[in-house]
Amino acid sequence: MPEFPIHGSKYFDVREFVDQKTWSMLGVKSAWCVDPKIVAVCDLLREKVGVPVKINTWHYAKRGQKAFIDSGFRAKWSGVGGVLSQHRMGRAADVKVDGMPTYQIQLIIIKHEQEFLAAGLTTMENMEYTPTWCHLDCRPRLQENSGFLIVNP
Repeated sequence: MPEFPIHGSKYFDVREFVDQKTWSMLGVKSAWCVDPKIVAVCDLLREKVGVPVKINTWHYAKRGQKAFIDSGFRAKWSGVGGVLSQHRMGRAADVKVDGMPTYQIQLIIIKHEQEFLAAGLTTMENMEYTPTWCHLDCRPRLQENSGFLIVNP
């Protein structure tokens, strides 16, 4: 169970979806910056892969270990990504699963397409551009009853 669960998540802590500055300013209220749908999508992915899913790791990375800091909500001070990115709206997560390449993560999602669509997932990034992470987001749909949108960053 996470120390500071976000939106009822069984697996994720608020800090996994926000950067350290946002956390230091808002604490658990940082959850206000994150759409509950992207949390539900990440919870579902965690259940389907059966192993931990990484988003931001700044709060538990050990000294000398790479820490992810901008993989969830991106505040206005973040220099990563576009100014109108779904990350800036709290509707996106760049997920990583140790030992699992992006294509494998996407195959699991596609295999369980209806469950992920029901959870709120609408979009993934083209894996040609994201070899070490899988971008997932819950942007509003322009067409109902359509499958996942695959976008280039």
